[in-house]
Amino acid sequence: MSDSSGTVLVTGPNGGIGLGFVSQLLQSPFATTHETIYAVRNPEKAIALQTILKTAPKDHKHLVLPLDLTSLDNIRRFAADVNKRVAAGSLRPIQALVLNAGVKDCMGDNFTKDGYEHTFAVNYLANFLLSLLLLESMDKQCGRIVYVGSTAAFITGGPNPEIFVSEQQRKTFITTTENMAKGIEEFPDPKGDLYGIGDRRYALSKLLLAMWMYEFQRRLDADPKLSNIAVLGLDPGWVGGTELARNCPPVARWFFLNILNLLGYITAFFSSNPLIRTTSKTGADFLRVCFDKKAFGEFPKARYINGSELYYTPEEARDEEQQKLLWEGSLKLVGLKGDDTILDNWK
Repeated sequence: MSDSSGTVLVTGPNGGIGLGFVSQLLQSPFATTHETIYAVRNPEKAIALQTILKTAPKDHKHLVLPLDLTSLDNIRRFAADVNKRVAAGSLRPIQALVLNAGVKDCMGDNFTKDGYEHTFAVNYLANFLLSLLLLESMDKQCGRIVYVGSTAAFITGGPNPEIFVSEQQRKTFITTTENMAKGIEEFPDPKGDLYGIGDRRYALSKLLLAMWMYEFQRRLDADPKLSNIAVLGLDPGWVGGTELARNCPPVARWFFLNILNLLGYITAFFSSNPLIRTTSKTGADFLRVCFDKKAFGEFPKARYINGSELYYTPEEARDEEQQKLLWEGSLKLVGLKGDDTILDNWK
């Protein structure tokens, strides 16, 4: 693994997978060789993070900064703050940008103040904008940008093909960027199943991230000053003990927090990379994806990792024409301007 110093920036470190990553980071050599920015919605309420940081080595340098992924303006202010610190030398360049934060709205419509469907905005669009804004602060020699994938994205096959998407919906799952941002489905559930809508929107957001990975990597590769930066996806599998289902019905929340967590510990005895995993296992996988040069290569461009194994993305994500349309549509949604990013061919 890399022994050079740098900064790790992780979103959503106050629970679930994010907290599992923090736990593994604090037990690793990177806790003292790297500075860390913990980006949370409200630092004062990040009790779980505050608790685990008490176990950190004394020389673990870190910042806990506020970041509201539901607000494009807030994302811009956060990125400007980080960029200013790196430019001034008070923070070292970012070696690992861990885009962990995510939501799953199981019931009803929920929109951000910018007017975008909540799951789309947080899981996809926020990561799109944040990554472009922070490119100037990335380590240009070995920086890695890592997003959280999901088995839910495999709507037509894969490790866990989802069954809530009808054949008709599958054909039009990816529509215009504007419609996806507004939560408009071309063929909505005729029964008005709100839980199914929430599942589909979550799956869509993870599928869009895979598409974004390919297009973003191509554009980085074409820019000589940024071509060593890698964009990667990590599929955590089914992870219990998280707050992902916090907006779901009580039974679903209880299952995610308790039963799925227990199953994760049980399945670990039978497989080194089971479908159902613990936050600790996934945290360790994240650490490897961020820093390991032996497992995935020194510059593992646009690679998708399922736990600890190289894998493939959903078929729909590999459509280059759709990737470009998504990129162009996303630029309009975030209102990106030329001086917002150092990526040459952002348009």
